[in-house]
Amino acid sequence: MEISGKPQAKVRVIEMTPKDAGKVSLCGHKNPSSETYQHKFQWITKRMPEGLKVKMLSTPDEGLAGYIEYVPGERAWRAVNAENYMFIHCIYMEKRYKDRGYGTLLVKECMKDARKAGMNGAAVVTREGTWMAGQELFLKNGFEEVEKALPDFSLLVKKFKKSAPTPSFKGQWEKKRKKFGKGLTIITSGQCPHNVTMVNDIAAIAKDKYGIEPRIVEYRSYRQAQNAPWPYAVAGLLYNGKLVADHTISGGRFRLIMEKELGIAAKKRS
Repeated sequence: MEISGKPQAKVRVIEMTPKDAGKVSLCGHKNPSSETYQHKFQWITKRMPEGLKVKMLSTPDEGLAGYIEYVPGERAWRAVNAENYMFIHCIYMEKRYKDRGYGTLLVKECMKDARKAGMNGAAVVTREGTWMAGQELFLKNGFEEVEKALPDFSLLVKKFKKSAPTPSFKGQWEKKRKKFGKGLTIITSGQCPHNVTMVNDIAAIAKDKYGIEPRIVEYRSYRQAQNAPWPYAVAGLLYNGKLVADHTISGGRFRLIMEKELGIAAKKRS
């Protein structure tokens, strides 16, 4: 592992390298031999030449506490326009390490790299609901909300110069959704390690319980992700052109969604 930055109060910020498989938990996944872990780690190593960085917090007594993942905005895996900004994909901290200021250390590491690269600032997509980081950590570190998108997504930006162009969502969500047409589409990518389980479970349930053969679309480039029909971009479900899940979901949640959608369809026919 390569040390990045000076030790801060017994905590070091270190940068992940391709040799670090199995040495850090990825969104709670710790088994390096599992398909879920490998899918995410391989995605990370492929993106490193594109400027992706994963910075981790190492504590002398408790080991690795959490990490932050970010990339130059031109190559962000979210449906955003964020050229010349460092874009934060996600920040992960195990619960026992919260409220220690570790999140702020990681956000500051991102901003330090953005300044070093001569960028205009840093940006991140947050949400009020589940699955993604909320606004609080970023607001207290000088970020400001610049745009909203349904149902509860927010684009937050920290500008180094007020005159710099402001990042934005790609938009045209409904138009992009209609392109997927009829049937069930599962959108996935290696950016989220939980997607492996989602795809396997939902594909099986769709076939066995509903007689539906799902279309599986795996985004393999940031260009595809940036053209997604909703901000999060890297995990979700569309049914008959409607976005019915905007993040990774369980098989149980999928059943509830399908019962609702099929019920609506039956009412329209009657």
